[in-house]
Amino acid sequence: MQNLDFLDAADGSKTCSANGIRLHSFYSPEKEAERFADGIPCDFNPKYILITEPALSYCAPFLRRRFAHSVLCCTRFCADFSQTDNLWDKVFYSDSALGEALFSFMGDEGIASCLFVSWKPSEKAFPKQSALAWNEIKAAVLKSRNVLCTRKHFAKRWAKNAVRLSLFAKNIYGIKSGTSPVVVCASGPSLFSSLKKIREYRDSFFLIAVSSALSPLVNAGIVPDLCVSTDGGFWAKMHLTFAEKKFHVPLAVPAEGACPGEAAANEKIVPLFYGDGIGDDILRGCGICGLRSQRNGTVSGTAAMLALSITSGNVFFCGLDLAPSKSFCHTQPNELEKTDSLCDGRLCTQETRLAPGGFTSRALDIYRSWFSAADFGGRLKRLSNHFDYKNTLGKIQDTDWEYFAERKGTGIKPELYKQDIKPLYVCREEAVRRTIHEKIGNQEWISCALPSEAVVLERSSGTQFEENAKQTIQSGMQDFYASLIKSVPDRGRI
Repeated sequence: MQNLDFLDAADGSKTCSANGIRLHSFYSPEKEAERFADGIPCDFNPKYILITEPALSYCAPFLRRRFAHSVLCCTRFCADFSQTDNLWDKVFYSDSALGEALFSFMGDEGIASCLFVSWKPSEKAFPKQSALAWNEIKAAVLKSRNVLCTRKHFAKRWAKNAVRLSLFAKNIYGIKSGTSPVVVCASGPSLFSSLKKIREYRDSFFLIAVSSALSPLVNAGIVPDLCVSTDGGFWAKMHLTFAEKKFHVPLAVPAEGACPGEAAANEKIVPLFYGDGIGDDILRGCGICGLRSQRNGTVSGTAAMLALSITSGNVFFCGLDLAPSKSFCHTQPNELEKTDSLCDGRLCTQETRLAPGGFTSRALDIYRSWFSAADFGGRLKRLSNHFDYKNTLGKIQDTDWEYFAERKGTGIKPELYKQDIKPLYVCREEAVRRTIHEKIGNQEWISCALPSEAVVLERSSGTQFEENAKQTIQSGMQDFYASLIKSVPDRGRI
């Protein structure tokens, strides 16, 4: 509990202290704030500025004067200074969800272009809150760095995935929204407890499976209405290939997702558009429309937001454990587990291979933090058959299958409908080539292909480093263009 004292400074303005520590000058708070803003070392052009607990916010006008084009943000350690919140473009509060809130607001590129500053008196007066805030800021910066590195590493593969999907996909579908419950299945260990209940109440809801949950569902005789797969790598396709040949489950995939060519050609495809980037443009160039969706670090996050967008009813998530497991991390059978088990032997046992899954994981921590911090409007619930979870997920309520036993009405289920594709050119290969030619110099494509370099260019605008940043991007985009255009086959019409 902080003891705040608000007083009149010598120049007549308001000042304050916390537990005897002065948060502002007792003589001239405005002059102190002006010196602070002018003295901040900064050798780049920040897109955002975040200052931790500026108290009465005397520094805000001077920061805005010096950084006229930056978005001014602050992190509050308490609510007692909220009367000056209107001086900031965005106000955050220091808690365990701060890192996710920062990432959600700024994004990976925004965080990389953010200037983080501490108002030192508040750091001394609120040591616990300050430590928590800076730990969360560090987590957000590390996540931003990892996401940028991932985007750069996989940019070519994701773009080529979009080319493949645009060329092979024939049966393009959309989804008409409904009012019934939607059940989404991830592949955490708790999914096993719900398999019998899913079969029992199968007619009461629209069923979505993420790619890794497809195998245990169909093995239990349950065919989902839709499978969501967002991973752009090779391993994602292993979850799909075996089941698609036999069960023909409609696939919801983003342009950058890895989709087996046979599945793209023969199955019902629901394209997911993230609203940015190369993949969406390539599909649009072929006359293909997509369902607006949200990019997420885990397919479960994308599936959750997709489910909420196609129904006005509640969404229930099975298998959303997001916790270490001393046994299998996924409900069996699992296609990757089948592959990995081939290498088990006397010297490299199954127990040795599974042991790391029992320890805390940075990836699981990030996914759990996102679900705990996200606002689902009370419509997303975690569902199991009385499973003993090892964690909670913020405002997401844990419930059981009695919900469906007590409700007979199902509402109107979401429904898939076929889209009429209107190609812009004679054949899809021509459409893809023209799109690449027209868009390769687009700033959005540059940000997708070379995200780190694009951030560096933005940060160095007007500085001595700008010309080098431009040359790096020009060279990188030439290489990206050559690689992408080479992936478009020269063949007859599709």
